Amino acid sequence: MMTFKILTIEEIETEILKEGKDLQNFPKTVAFSFSERYKNLVTSMKTTEISSETILYNAVEALNENKEFELTDYWCFAGNGQGDRWFMNENTEVFFYDHDYDESLVPMRISFEDWLQMAFIIRQLDRYFEEHESIPKVVKQAFYEALNSIHPELSENYPFTLSI
Repeated sequence: MMTFKILTIEEIETEILKEGKDLQNFPKTVAFSFSERYKNLVTSMKTTEISSETILYNAVEALNENKEFELTDYWCFAGNGQGDRWFMNENTEVFFYDHDYDESLVPMRISFEDWLQMAFIIRQLDRYFEEHESIPKVVKQAFYEALNSIHPELSENYPFTLSI
């Protein structure tokens, strides 16, 4: 049986920053109101692929990504490498943008910190898949239970399907 471990935010920050620091600042012209946690993390890190569905952009790459979108109330902070993006509003509420679907922002009903925890749960599932090449029903159920331990509706809002 696969058990998913939900990392603390401190453990996640340590893991991300162990890849090496890449200090940068947001330009003073950026008017978005970032949380201090987000700002401190992305101005200290390199762009990092956490899992197959979550690439957290550093400050410079996030700024470049946001030039592509005309959304003043949202900030693109991550992607998945296939054209989909993760956004947040000024309250750090996370939204998913599926470039193939209808190009609207879908509320995930989680915070940026919850998103980080979700990303590391996906990473654990990715590693399981790399070792076993298939994901049995019991592992999928454990994955969805882990998501729901972050937020009770996260498995329902999760934008990628693992058929059970």
